[in-house]
Amino acid sequence: MQREVLRFSSSLSEAGEAFADSKILLEKLCRQSGLSCSLTAYPPGRAVKMLQDSETAGELPRFEEFQNLAPTASRVPTALGYLSFSLLTRDKNIVVKSMADLKRHKVFYVRGNAAIAAHKELDNLIPVGSEHDCAYMVLRKLGDACIMTKSLALKMLEGSQAAADSYYLQDLFFKPVYLYLSPRYQYLQEILDQKLRNMRPEEKIAQ
Repeated sequence: MQREVLRFSSSLSEAGEAFADSKILLEKLCRQSGLSCSLTAYPPGRAVKMLQDSETAGELPRFEEFQNLAPTASRVPTALGYLSFSLLTRDKNIVVKSMADLKRHKVFYVRGNAAIAAHKELDNLIPVGSEHDCAYMVLRKLGDACIMTKSLALKMLEGSQAAADSYYLQDLFFKPVYLYLSPRYQYLQEILDQKLRNMRPEEKIAQ
């Protein structure tokens, strides 16, 4: 009898290394748990709805703040690893030590990133569809800065000398990320958590 393939979603760009790392980790986690799983990229809004409606088994990788967006989802307690976010600007005079330093600036971020959206004190925080859109807005001088995953920002800058000469990159924050399960698949929480606890740090996401 063929096993059911459990579908998981991710709001990360498929072009980024963080998505590739998430896919490898999920496949390993599922294999060790005797499950068959797949990971597909979806727009953030759709991914959240599918998760809450149990159309997918889970969503990854997500920050702790994601629980506010998806209250019916269950977080697997052990972190999948860490994700680093950077600030991309064209103006080297914008120096940022914390999110509060962005208060007077027009800042783009990828829609659905709950850790960033939670900063209600930032008046000009504008969601866009993808990390590439985010960088493009800064390049076109439609805003001051873009918050994006560090690994994809570095990849973009390494791939183009023109981009490397036009942008400035600074570290913003480094946070643990988690796997969230939909209501129908909450029973997997303990099994997956146990497997994650036994994994070595180098097997986890570190971007």
